[in-house]
Amino acid sequence: MNYTDEDRTLALAGVFQGAQLTSKLARGGMADADALAASTASIFRLNPSSVADVFGCVAGVGSGLRCLIAQLDTPRDRDANVSRYAIGVIQLALRLNRDSDLQEALGRDIGDLDDRRKAFDMDDSKLYAPLADIYQRHLSTQSPRIMVKGEPLHLQNPDTAARIRTALLAGVRAAHLWQQCGGSRWQLVFKRRLTVDTARRLLRTAE
Repeated sequence: MNYTDEDRTLALAGVFQGAQLTSKLARGGMADADALAASTASIFRLNPSSVADVFGCVAGVGSGLRCLIAQLDTPRDRDANVSRYAIGVIQLALRLNRDSDLQEALGRDIGDLDDRRKAFDMDDSKLYAPLADIYQRHLSTQSPRIMVKGEPLHLQNPDTAARIRTALLAGVRAAHLWQQCGGSRWQLVFKRRLTVDTARRLLRTAE
């Protein structure tokens, strides 16, 4: 498949959406419900017909597109924690790409959970704990580990912690997709303006 700049930007927006959700949940215990739902659903869309379909539609990653623009184009709006989480999930995705056994195990567990989700019509509230468990067993021990900073009250809350790990897992899924589309860390340096302009154009189509 030939991927476009729009595809790469949408996938990268998924990375930033997962990072932003992680930051907001860790610091405030709450995050955009629609963005969290779209990111959670993206974990199960492993054979999409297009990159946009991974997130349901372009609007599904709208928060991520806005975050991407702020992080890459507006220094005064840049959030250091969001940048750190985004880099972290990209590094985890690179590690995943190099380990076929890890890919197979992760894919198998997500597939099994997807089967249960469909069979029992599980809503998102029942998915966070098993998704968090998948993240912990397969990715949280990989190097470099992502250290989440926030309020202890929220980080120690089991439900919030599960949502954070789900957001990180969604971020890794988006980073894996971004790399499949031809995205690389060099692109963030040398094609930053193109990426930001593409994100703005995609946002206009989603509004």
